[in-house]
Amino acid sequence: MIQMKKTIGGIYISRKSLRDNFNPLSGRVLTAIFSGLGKCSILSWYTIKKDLTKRIFFIFFIIILFTYSFSQALLSKAYSEEKVFNVGLSLLDFEYKHPDGKQEVVTTAIWYPTIETPQPYTYYNNRGEGNVESEVVLNSSVIKKDGPYPFILFAHGAFGTGYNVAYFAEYLANRGYIVVAPDYVDTKPPDYTQQIAFARIKGGNVGNPLQVLRVAGQFVKDMAEDRDFFLSYLAEHRFRHTSFVIDKIIELNRDKNSIFYQTIKEDVIGVCGHSEGGLTILGKIGAHPDKQFKDNRIKAALVFSAPAYPFEESLNNIAVPIMLMVGDNDSPAVHPELPRRIIYDKAKLPKFYLVLKNATHFSFGNKGCGQLPLDQAVEDNPQPNAICRYGLAFFEKYLRGNLSGGKQLDQTDPAWAYYIKEEKEGGALEWGKEPPPGEGGPGGIRSKLGGGGKGEFMKRRRGERLRRWRGGDKE
Repeated sequence: MIQMKKTIGGIYISRKSLRDNFNPLSGRVLTAIFSGLGKCSILSWYTIKKDLTKRIFFIFFIIILFTYSFSQALLSKAYSEEKVFNVGLSLLDFEYKHPDGKQEVVTTAIWYPTIETPQPYTYYNNRGEGNVESEVVLNSSVIKKDGPYPFILFAHGAFGTGYNVAYFAEYLANRGYIVVAPDYVDTKPPDYTQQIAFARIKGGNVGNPLQVLRVAGQFVKDMAEDRDFFLSYLAEHRFRHTSFVIDKIIELNRDKNSIFYQTIKEDVIGVCGHSEGGLTILGKIGAHPDKQFKDNRIKAALVFSAPAYPFEESLNNIAVPIMLMVGDNDSPAVHPELPRRIIYDKAKLPKFYLVLKNATHFSFGNKGCGQLPLDQAVEDNPQPNAICRYGLAFFEKYLRGNLSGGKQLDQTDPAWAYYIKEEKEGGALEWGKEPPPGEGGPGGIRSKLGGGGKGEFMKRRRGERLRRWRGGDKE
């Protein structure tokens, strides 16, 4: 029996080209069809040609199949491989009211897709790291013809700012996401009432870097010694605010006077957080022992370098797809005897755990980009490049349902010292050798933090906060 060549318009189509140029599902379908056609005899093909009805149906079927497959291929490439959009940036202030009536302004940065021409932009002048340079379009319009877009909320680490992973926010916005990052309030001991931070989106309440490091060191000691106090602190400054910001973004999506009107997929929400921001995210996706803190609108979570404490006993309640990235020299500052990997081990499937090579706790922030402009660093610097590509692939697969994200997730990269994932029961895949926990390394968090003693005043303030929290002043 003579085999016919699998051709389209006289061009030879190989199985490899079908798999490589279409998304996995369409590629497999096309491969099967053309494999079957290749086994058709000349007589069978002649029969189709002689029967006009069969011929028309056959041609129509092939056209429909290729139209669908080609559109899927274009969609996969547009969102997974190429920078499609320019990046718009808007800064908004939301008025938040605490349960006790106290007012707070939550300044929030929002990155989004636009077609307007970007201009040089300096995110902030952090006295510890210097300027962070990039290119964005301030207060531009959102390109609507390709929307609505998935929505990602980023939670920064202790004493940080919503700008802390601007490189990743830009990368996602370039590829069709809206990324929202509020400035959370952090306060300093001993009474934990006065605000302080390394940097803020609009400035204000910014301390000297050495001063903030000392404050952070005492903060770590205090929270490590009192789990209930730590949970009450997170409830007051983090958990409520996260759901509040999600609410406000949804309001903007429904406001005809907003530039974000009908640009956001309200049912496609992901979250990302670094350090204490990672704890914030864990608490919102089910790790908090009190279920009232969970936000069921969140569909997937990417966590950078978060500790397991204070959720080490309830991490098995996490039931959304989760990806955890840590550094190979990134031992937790709070309870270092509890490795970060516990989060991966206890979370439900699907789950991912990646260890970044030659990386500390701070490698996941803008500092990891070095002196390069952010848009250049994500292309040229292996660490932020790997963080962005794998983070995007995770959200592509588990928020957009784009199968092309799985191709990236099914392989490792030289930037990772170790990578393990398990998406189906018993189907764990592992690359590399997991390094032993480090001490934080030069520039790592444990080598940076100092500390001081606690006094009776601090203990009294703790007691007052806990009494308020246990008395019903919870989210």
